Amino acid sequence: MNILAIGAHRDDCEIGAGGVIVKAVKKGHRVVLVTVCGGGINDWCISKGKTREYREWTIRKAREMGVEKILLPFSDKGIITDSAARKKASRKLAEIILKVKPDIVFLHHRFEAMPADHGIVGEISEQAVNYANIFMGGKNVKYRGEMYAYEVSPIRHFPPYPLFQPDIYIDIGDVIRQAVETPNYFDRLYALSKHGKIAGMVRSKIKIDYLGDNEIPLSMHGELKLTLASYRGFQCDVRYAEAFMAMGRKEVSGKRLLSEI
Repeated sequence: MNILAIGAHRDDCEIGAGGVIVKAVKKGHRVVLVTVCGGGINDWCISKGKTREYREWTIRKAREMGVEKILLPFSDKGIITDSAARKKASRKLAEIILKVKPDIVFLHHRFEAMPADHGIVGEISEQAVNYANIFMGGKNVKYRGEMYAYEVSPIRHFPPYPLFQPDIYIDIGDVIRQAVETPNYFDRLYALSKHGKIAGMVRSKIKIDYLGDNEIPLSMHGELKLTLASYRGFQCDVRYAEAFMAMGRKEVSGKRLLSEI
């Protein structure tokens, strides 16, 4: 299968769907990750003059994971304030979608309100998936794969009631170490910036019984990932899980490609 995940920042796909990404790579599926707001010093916690290094570190991590990573040249501030930038981003995403031809797409929920660029990227991603041909000047050919919203900031939705309603859970207990290590990695990168030092601090350590005696250190987003996975696992009676909400086609309700990962 071809699997496409779209995120605002360079760690969002990995926080929202990191376990599924690892499982997909292990099964030999092609996985492409797109960072929309990957355009330099306005990207979250990227220090001036360090753009090239951060790009190299990000791509290096993608290679280690066995995925393809595309960093689009938009800033988080531009996505929020500039309608022209959003149109350009939609067109670029449509181009990628038509090229990758994904069987499954993961993206932000359009009502994820904090930070604001998450919801905006979710909205333009959903539009790009559904109307890729129109963005590229062709006929309206509806996307026929599966599309799912993932969660990064589960309690930060607007209006103030749960709009993220998961309808499928994937057990990631067998890859939980890798699922938390990737957010930890990006936290260490953010810690190199004066704006992100707190992100790289080890907040806790955990031993998971079936993984042996080695402790897993958890920084800010690694801890977030583990907490979310534990909560969603409790809901579906496994140790750790990721939760997703089907978007677009209502008929994605029976047997799903996502269930096969």
